[in-house]
Amino acid sequence: MSGSRKSAADRRKALVASRSHTASPAQGNNRPTRFRAGTLYLIGGILVAIALGVLAVLIGVTAQGGDLNDLAGDADWGTNLVAAPIMILMLAAAPLFLAEFHRRGQWSSRERGFIQGGSNVVELQPAPLWTRLLFIALSLMAWGALILVPVQLDITTDAFADAGDSLWVLLVMYGIIASGLAAVLLFSLLKRLTYERLANRFGDQIETGSVSQVFWRAMSYRFRFELWFAFGFGAILGTIPLVYQSAADNCYTASCAIVPDPSWLAWILWIAVGTGALALLGSLNAWRSGKSLYSGESVS
Repeated sequence: MSGSRKSAADRRKALVASRSHTASPAQGNNRPTRFRAGTLYLIGGILVAIALGVLAVLIGVTAQGGDLNDLAGDADWGTNLVAAPIMILMLAAAPLFLAEFHRRGQWSSRERGFIQGGSNVVELQPAPLWTRLLFIALSLMAWGALILVPVQLDITTDAFADAGDSLWVLLVMYGIIASGLAAVLLFSLLKRLTYERLANRFGDQIETGSVSQVFWRAMSYRFRFELWFAFGFGAILGTIPLVYQSAADNCYTASCAIVPDPSWLAWILWIAVGTGALALLGSLNAWRSGKSLYSGESVS
């Protein structure tokens, strides 16, 4: 009996040690690209600046009643310019993520025999918690600047009297991206604060190769589905000011009380509750994958 208890304790200790492993910059020489981290940061930073500049220009033009087709040289596809900033930001994400992997990570590869292909694994040093809080604050500020403040100005002033529909497409599109990103960072922070604690307490329940372990490895470790649900949670909550804006359209006097549509609010809240619950469930159960919090895996 004592031997079995000792064996179980040893297995639990080994599992905890494997989950808690983080990379050291001095370990190995594997790198995702031949570029230096500084070069990748520079490329990504330039692309981010270009994207923000394009977004500012598009908002400025449409706020004054300008037409995006005219901005594109009378081309019928001018309205597609709405997506230009996000496309540039997606391009910027590649060098920025690679730069982080350079600076904080160690790469390794593993071939798979049964299915042709392999897995790429990166072990990362954890970033300081204050950086997560900083990016949450910046995301909320961006949401406020893109949705909350414009909606307030539209309700109380004539600042956007000459604006076209393209302005609100821009503001809403990038505003909900900002609020969704804030929720992703918030749930990611929750996951970080609870992951090791839950793993240390319940890690002996993990059976390698079990249905539960394989499921959570795919859902949380490999694809991070809880963060996709977190994005949906933040994005839908970010639209609440628009319900009040829509209600204000029916007010024609300063004394008119703005009453939001209860059915709209109900739909928003129900979707937020559902996506938020799934994000919370995934964040608090990600440890069941039996993998390190500070690593990631992709299949090729």
